[in-house]
Amino acid sequence: MATYFWGPEKRLVVPTPELAFLMHDDDSGRCQMHQVGVPELPIIQWAAQQFGDKSKLFIDCGAHMGAYSILLSEHFDHVHAFEAQRRTFFQLCGNIFINEKHNITPYHCAVTSPAEANQTVTLNVISEDGGGSTIRMLKKEQVVLKTERVSANTIDHYHFNNVGLIKLDIEGNELKALQGTTYTLKRNNYPAIIFEANTDSWYEPEKRELFKFLGELNYTIAEIRPYDNMFVAIQQDRIKPTE
Repeated sequence: MATYFWGPEKRLVVPTPELAFLMHDDDSGRCQMHQVGVPELPIIQWAAQQFGDKSKLFIDCGAHMGAYSILLSEHFDHVHAFEAQRRTFFQLCGNIFINEKHNITPYHCAVTSPAEANQTVTLNVISEDGGGSTIRMLKKEQVVLKTERVSANTIDHYHFNNVGLIKLDIEGNELKALQGTTYTLKRNNYPAIIFEANTDSWYEPEKRELFKFLGELNYTIAEIRPYDNMFVAIQQDRIKPTE
């Protein structure tokens, strides 16, 4: 079944292309639409080749508008997509609909540690398009556009089985999220994790703790080039050769 944009007041019916995204008409959206395209596309394509498995789940934390979720949904049995910012969550849901993805479940939820689970937390909105928004403490000079209240929980809360890949891009809260994922990791034989680690100097101590945490779980960490803030953690014996 195809999807359309319908404007009843102007009798407008426009079919959506095979792959389509709802975008905000702002500087970030226009830059992405007219200049950079899908900035994560090389990582997504590599992840599909390395980790795609139609018998397994993909957990997308910090799903944003759904680029990872939608493009990787063809390579996994089901995708569970978490997005904390309200407006961006609605964008994610719209993109799931217009791309007719029936194997993606969206969650309006922040992913965090057991200590912050099962409560409502404050999300600092840094940009209207969702980029940079976080539930962690911010630098004093950081401009906050507004705050939102959002439910927070651990990944372990959902008792996911058959997990093949986890992605964490949650603006500095990656370590706390992993602390709330230990049961899921063990239960699923330690699947691969694609994650962001900020390059700013103020984040360096927490970045070291993040890498230490993964190392203690016997993960090997590698930078995903040419990105200086994206990494993959994987059990060494599961790396597939790149064709």
